[in-house]
Amino acid sequence: MVNLFKVLSIVVAVAAVTLMAVALATYWVKPDLRAEMNTAAMSKYSFELSGGETPQWTVTRRFSTDPASPGDRGTISGNPFRSGYDALLAAHRDLQAYLRSQTQTLKEETETLIAQRTMTETQQAADAEALERRLVKLDSDLTVAENLLLEKSAELQTLSVDSRAIRDETAERRTDVLRLRHELEEIRTDVFRLTGQRRNLTERLLRLEIEIHEVRERSGQLTGSTP
Repeated sequence: MVNLFKVLSIVVAVAAVTLMAVALATYWVKPDLRAEMNTAAMSKYSFELSGGETPQWTVTRRFSTDPASPGDRGTISGNPFRSGYDALLAAHRDLQAYLRSQTQTLKEETETLIAQRTMTETQQAADAEALERRLVKLDSDLTVAENLLLEKSAELQTLSVDSRAIRDETAERRTDVLRLRHELEEIRTDVFRLTGQRRNLTERLLRLEIEIHEVRERSGQLTGSTP
């Protein structure tokens, strides 16, 4: 993009010099006035000759019809002109000034784009590093949560087996029914508590997996959009 604007600036500068040369040649050689007014260089200008005892020329520019750019149209500085050659030379000077201003605008826009790109690349690099650190931390948390879930699941399975054995023993030893019922209630309480823990851990594991997936997608987007 920078090279394109540089080439465009050179082309505009060469065109401006060429137009000035044409203007000087027009002044000294005195070519056909109407032919010069109808050249491609003057395609954005209109020349009007007023009648009367002292005819005068009026030059109007029409680079754009955009309401947001009123300076791209209207009469040029110096109107009206006593001779057509003066009007033609003024139009060439106006075109040269316009091209020079456009070149400066493109240069400023290029510098702004370069600064914005540099800032964006710096921000993306910092974001990518932060996301990578966050991903490592989430992976570690996920491993811990999975291990804890397996541990609690094993405890719950053991308690379930113990509960079944106690119920069988209760049926066989009715004389100990009150004591066994008390133990059974304690086991059921533990089972309920561990079941709640298991449910909470399962929900936490699911949230961690979703967050890891979102972080990886974000990391991939940042990696893909970096120039």
